[in-house]
This record gives sequence, C-alpha cells and structure tokens, in this order.
Amino acid sequence: MNIIERENLFELLSDKGEVIGEMAYMSMKNSIIITHTGVAIDYRGQGLAEKLVLAGIQKARREQLKLGATCPYAVKYFREHKEELTDVLK
Repeated sequence: MNIIERENLFELLSDKGEVIGEMAYMSMKNSIIITHTGVAIDYRGQGLAEKLVLAGIQKARREQLKLGATCPYAVKYFREHKEELTDVLK
C-alpha cells in the first residue's frame, strides 16, 4: 500500500493502485485542519486510518505547521496521543 499526497488530500492506494482511503484537510495560515478520514469498508480494522493521520502529522512536522481537526477520527487520535504530538497540535 502506498500513500500519495494531492492538493489538500492524502490518498491510500492498494497494491493494485485502487484508492482505498483518504484524508482531507484544509490549509490555513501556518496550520492544517484534518476534515475527513475514511477507509473503504473492505479495508477497515487494519490501522489504515491511523496511517493516513500519521501522514498528516509528518507533513505538519516537515513543513513546521500546527495541526487541528474537525474529523472525529483525527480528534480522537489527537486526544489519545497528545503527549507525542505537543510539537504540532494547536
């Protein structure tokens, strides 16, 4: 599986090149806000949504941005991992 970045979007591709997940975000001044994370039904329960959120975290660190979220999954992930994310959370 491979994650590719597009404008305001990360897509998770299967080994066959099918889009099986995505994480959308809004770019704001010095920050990104994760607005949606979704994984195709057949691929759920494999930690793939987490991989997408981690891609967003890596982007924030790489570009020295702050992170926020309106997506319920990302909000929960940030709450559960806040100690590890103090450098990027708003």
